Amino acid sequence: MSVLELGAKEAATLATALESYLDELATERVGTDNRELHGELKEQEAILGEILERLKAVKF
Repeated sequence: MSVLELGAKEAATLATALESYLDELATERVGTDNRELHGELKEQEAILGEILERLKAVKF
């Protein structure tokens, strides 16, 4: 497991960026007819969503 240390401002900025990107990713996933791409995007959403939840659990 790798460790990445972030300051409060960095963590808050990353959380905001992830929230924005996840919205766009969901829109892209829903709009694709390619099953393989759909699966990849869904996996990315899950991983990034977990990271976002862990970031939010930390008090900025």
